[in-house]
Amino acid sequence: MTVLNGMAWSHQRGLGCLEAVSAGYARRHPGVRINWDRVSPAEFEGAHRANEYDLIAMEHPYIGQAHADAALVPLETVLPAHVLAQQRESSVGPSFASYTWAGSQWAVAVDATAQVSAYRADLLGWHIPPVTWDEVTACLKALPPGHKAVLPADPIHLLCSLLTLCAQLGGSGWLDGTGLDPNVAVPAAERLLHLLKLVEPWSLDVGAVEALEAMSTGAVAYAPMVFGDVSYARELRYADIPSPNGALAGSLFDGIGLAISATSEKTLAAARFLAHAVSAECQRGEYVRAGGQPGNRAAWTDPDVDAAAGGFFSATLRTLDRAFARPRDVAYPVVHRRVAEEIHRMVRRGVTAREIVSRCNEVWTATYAEHGSVRPESGSPLVTPGRPAGP
Repeated sequence: MTVLNGMAWSHQRGLGCLEAVSAGYARRHPGVRINWDRVSPAEFEGAHRANEYDLIAMEHPYIGQAHADAALVPLETVLPAHVLAQQRESSVGPSFASYTWAGSQWAVAVDATAQVSAYRADLLGWHIPPVTWDEVTACLKALPPGHKAVLPADPIHLLCSLLTLCAQLGGSGWLDGTGLDPNVAVPAAERLLHLLKLVEPWSLDVGAVEALEAMSTGAVAYAPMVFGDVSYARELRYADIPSPNGALAGSLFDGIGLAISATSEKTLAAARFLAHAVSAECQRGEYVRAGGQPGNRAAWTDPDVDAAAGGFFSATLRTLDRAFARPRDVAYPVVHRRVAEEIHRMVRRGVTAREIVSRCNEVWTATYAEHGSVRPESGSPLVTPGRPAGP
């Protein structure tokens, strides 16, 4: 009996669907069993160092750290070339590219998401959700009495939203090793501060899951910017993220990649399961039926999968295809946490957008200097854009 041990996010979308896929896989392969341990979202940081596991679910910003620690198996050494080629072609947005680093592929996308809009069709007074940020403002001001809006703005989500607004305003040149371009970031921060004045004050205390939970109970009608989660598609409706001019735009990409620990003694068995879990057949079948939010494009474009999810996938795919992946160098996870905590404190104090951006860049520069981080892809942009997207 080959026993594989894995770790994943303690949520049905993270862990439950992998457990279901593993059970089906074990039935078809009687000599294999896969056990999964659950970790909180906060424990994803450093998860690649969990050397007691064979399979590791992780987020793309930690790929640089994992590479520096020699913690993961380069997948091109254990997966056939055609499997990786299929994953590249089946990528949703930058999902495949976000796990590529220093010339190797360290994980493949088992899950994909990005910041989109969510609303209660029965509570939002608009026939269609707003498509420009000016329309968002008008919508928030016109909500009927007792109807509320939320913008997830705990430290991590607050910074994610600022980066999304920067990307929409600044094209490809808004971020470098010294931080955010003030010409882009100051108006982006002004927009973010304006939105926060129009939503519930407790937005500063919640992340995406808490916001969507509140919406699912009917306590909140609208979230103009929140990470999409198919788990709530029965109660909510989703839409592409608004943009400055109403044109289709991207946002900050997230999701989960499946990797193999370098300490595993069952690398080939782990690779066979990994290839199955991210295959089109699994992702649009048992994975999504178990509550997963697939990383494979075949699932996102399957009409039956979309219908079962209340149109979630077709409503948001265009945003994901235009999304960007965060930096993945060694220093970035520390940068993101420190900057997020700093700007969150400043927003609570009521400082100006220019002060927020200035302090953000001070922390950004100091943290990179502290780590002496050098990216392997010399001259490449810090953020990874999504796949070329049509209308």
